[in-house]
Amino acid sequence: MKKYSLVIAIFVITVSLFATNGMNMIGYGARSSAMGGISLGLLDDINSLNNNPAAISFIDYKGLELSTGLLIPAVNFKNDLNDIDGESKIFPLPSLGYVHGTPCKVTFGMGFYTQGGMGATYEGVKHNIFKNYDMDPTTQDDAYITDLEYHSSIAYMKLMPTVAYQVTPKLSLGLAPSLGYAMLEMKMPYTLAPSDMKGVANPVTGMTFGDMFGAPNSAGGLGYDEITAYADMGEDAATALGFGGKFGAAYKVNSALSFGFAYTAQSTITFEGEASMDMTAQFGDAYERMVGGALQQGAPDVTTAQGMVNAQLVGMGIDMQKGMIADYDSEIEMAWPQEIGVGFEYQICEKISFGADVKWINWAEAMDEFKMTFTEGTNDNINTMMGSEDLHLTMPLDWDDQVVIALGTEYKVLPQLALRAGYNYASNPVPAETILPIFPAVVENHITLGFGYCFTKNLKIDMAYELNLEKEIEVDESIIANEYDNSTSSLAENVIHFTLGYKF
Repeated sequence: MKKYSLVIAIFVITVSLFATNGMNMIGYGARSSAMGGISLGLLDDINSLNNNPAAISFIDYKGLELSTGLLIPAVNFKNDLNDIDGESKIFPLPSLGYVHGTPCKVTFGMGFYTQGGMGATYEGVKHNIFKNYDMDPTTQDDAYITDLEYHSSIAYMKLMPTVAYQVTPKLSLGLAPSLGYAMLEMKMPYTLAPSDMKGVANPVTGMTFGDMFGAPNSAGGLGYDEITAYADMGEDAATALGFGGKFGAAYKVNSALSFGFAYTAQSTITFEGEASMDMTAQFGDAYERMVGGALQQGAPDVTTAQGMVNAQLVGMGIDMQKGMIADYDSEIEMAWPQEIGVGFEYQICEKISFGADVKWINWAEAMDEFKMTFTEGTNDNINTMMGSEDLHLTMPLDWDDQVVIALGTEYKVLPQLALRAGYNYASNPVPAETILPIFPAVVENHITLGFGYCFTKNLKIDMAYELNLEKEIEVDESIIANEYDNSTSSLAENVIHFTLGYKF
């Protein structure tokens, strides 16, 4: 796999994106995108093979469509310390579809699609546990809080060989197994429960480091309700392969009306890569509290209190010279969800058609939690505190299932020119209590416009503009981390789609 990783990475980095139906794009190809993302009942669109593989039975030519999009997101995160916009970037979204139509009942196709993803990058975020310890640690002014980078990117692409069989002149069935390739980058503070620190700090009493960090000050503890480390997936993104498939059916009632149905199986993805955990800031804050406790217990000055604390830490097996940064091999489990959809297209008159899709996307099962395994930790201090060089952690996500309603229309002004418009509604699957500013997949309302123009009988171009209206989520109390309490995260997007089609 490493032999090809550089080539794949160069391509995948260009397609890391924010998606708009959860982590999925609303449409694939400029025609579908201009019509609100409808696709299941479109029987004359090559890119429909990514949504309903049965539709290609009704394409009687050999054709290729090359598509790309330019996605321009706008994100914002606000809490007590921050009111910050994410980095402004333009993300290309390439895809390719080919259909080999023949007079026989079997039609073949091949597709390569940027299925979706999500992510964001914030520079200069402030977090009150991350302080510049080369400055005066007793100063609590915001100026002494370190600026952090919060970053994530998930990109998922599928290679889809497709076959469709025309059971009758009106009914077709299609199947598209898929090979998916995904990449994950993540860099952010990660919060643990004190109880995750299972290393024994005092073998006489059986007290763990979790007990010490989590117990209230009145009981001799440090009073933390969360432990924060800075997690970094490393310079090279974690990668994964996923296998899935799609089944579709298409029924053409007559020349004016067609229906489509599609089922997409869930694809399980396990990312493998490298990660680091930096507990320097957390340990520095804890050290300050321990020194403060020693002063309250009668130490005559700071120097004496520090000596007492240093001796106590040595007794617990902590070597201050080894620092608090560990490297790990990592595995993160997630899934791309199963999906069921139905749709239709109706030719109202010679020039006007209308279509609609309804989809159910099972995010609740696919995005219930991130399961993370970190093995072979390299730092003895962290291994001592955690009780092992291997960590098994989970991040709750608790996404909801999503209902998507897409409406679209096409008006043929001239035989070679078509104007299109649409609307897409997708219920927000991300609950407020688990939203992360770097995973802002919350947009609900999408307005689309576009056109298609045939230069010749063989060559055409389609364009679309997609306006994804801003959605802001207010968080009262987060179950991820205290820093997200009383915060807001928002996302809005502009997307431009291009498709170049050619009939052989």
